[in-house]
Amino acid sequence: MKQLKIKDLKILLDVIETQSFSLSAKNVGLTQASISKSIAAVEKTLGIKIIDRESRPIGLTPFGETLVPHIKKHIHENDELFELVENYKKAPAGEVNIYSPSGVQAYLADNILPPLLQRFPDLNVTITTSNLNKADYFKGISFNHSCDILISFSPPHNHNLIARKVKRIRLDLFSTPEFHEQHPFTTPEELSQHPFILLSAMANNGYENVFEFTQTDTADVKSVAVTGKLKFDNIYTAINCCRKGMGYMVASELLLRDVKEIQPVLPPEWGVYIDCYVIYRSRKNLPFRVQASLDYIIELMTNEDNVTPAWR
Repeated sequence: MKQLKIKDLKILLDVIETQSFSLSAKNVGLTQASISKSIAAVEKTLGIKIIDRESRPIGLTPFGETLVPHIKKHIHENDELFELVENYKKAPAGEVNIYSPSGVQAYLADNILPPLLQRFPDLNVTITTSNLNKADYFKGISFNHSCDILISFSPPHNHNLIARKVKRIRLDLFSTPEFHEQHPFTTPEELSQHPFILLSAMANNGYENVFEFTQTDTADVKSVAVTGKLKFDNIYTAINCCRKGMGYMVASELLLRDVKEIQPVLPPEWGVYIDCYVIYRSRKNLPFRVQASLDYIIELMTNEDNVTPAWR
């Protein structure tokens, strides 16, 4: 079968809408004969009549009634395709607002922002801190109206948003050597006996966090509730207290690699794993600068190892 021409299909839809060859001819700037020839070409390609020329005003055959929604869909998809091509011929420019937890921003600075700005030099990027609170962690994170792209450890509670899981991250347990010596442990369960520096987002029961420790070889998971007297919504403040020997804390190595007073103390066969999501609105509602940035950020994050130790 010969391919249908988009131009002929658009003329057909115009005739269907106006119910008149003469009015359609004026709309598209062609003669009535050219309009009739265009519709005849569609009908010849399909081998079946679409327009009922005997009716007044002009109407559709039963097949035409069935066909029209498919023609509209085909034209829409064709227009979207060419719009996408045209957009990608342009360099995205303007501001993109990325929201993320404070603990992710060192990763963005090291791994995402340099290649993003190198690829799209006309972009301006604003990074805004968006730490989880208790409601976000357990019920789904909120999406700020000024946010373009949200990177989070929790999916959104708004099901109209799109959440793309881009990686699974391994966290470790940290303390000063002196604190670890004073509070030794041999199994994750024993950690419930020692003081922790807590994260507000995971405090589902007052001054308590629950961490799931996964055994690397067997995939066994042990859920351990830990307690402490300090609770923070900012990871960097928690790090300073950990430096002072005030408790164990669960964090990414990337955040602590320049903090000499703190070391990882979890046996290598155990790890705490969390999922990382890139969250955004429906693509049809996004300006091109956001679409291009979003695609490249997802590409950068997913092309790394599926399980990323310490954001590396």
